[in-house]
Amino acid sequence: MSEAIPQLTLVIKSKVEGFSEIVVEEDNNLIQTLSMLCSFYTVDDLCSFLYSDKFQSMDHKLYDLIFEMGLYSDHQITLDIIPRGKKMIVCDAKNTTCESHQSLKLIISNWLVEVTS
Repeated sequence: MSEAIPQLTLVIKSKVEGFSEIVVEEDNNLIQTLSMLCSFYTVDDLCSFLYSDKFQSMDHKLYDLIFEMGLYSDHQITLDIIPRGKKMIVCDAKNTTCESHQSLKLIISNWLVEVTS
C-alpha cells in the first residue's frame, strides 16, 4: 500500500523589516508554523488553508508577508503568493489577483498543469 504524497509546499519567503517587534501574540503560533516548510496534499487543501478564518484573521498588510508555494516533488519550481485580506496576489506572468477560494484554486491548478506538462 503506497502512502499519499503531498502536491504543494508553502513557506514564508519574506517579511517586513522589524517583523519581530510587530508580531501580535495571537498570530505568533501560525507565523512560527509558516516559517517552516508546510505541505499540502491537494490544491484545494492549500486554498482552504489560505482562506481559513485563522489565516484570514492575520493583518497581512502589517506583516507584509510573501509566501513561496512550490511543488513538493521539485522545490525549485515555485510561485509567490502575497495575501491581502480576502485577496491573494499570485506572482505569475500576469500578477493575478484572486478574490476567492475558487479563483485561487483555478489559478494554482492551471499553474500546476503548466509546470508539470
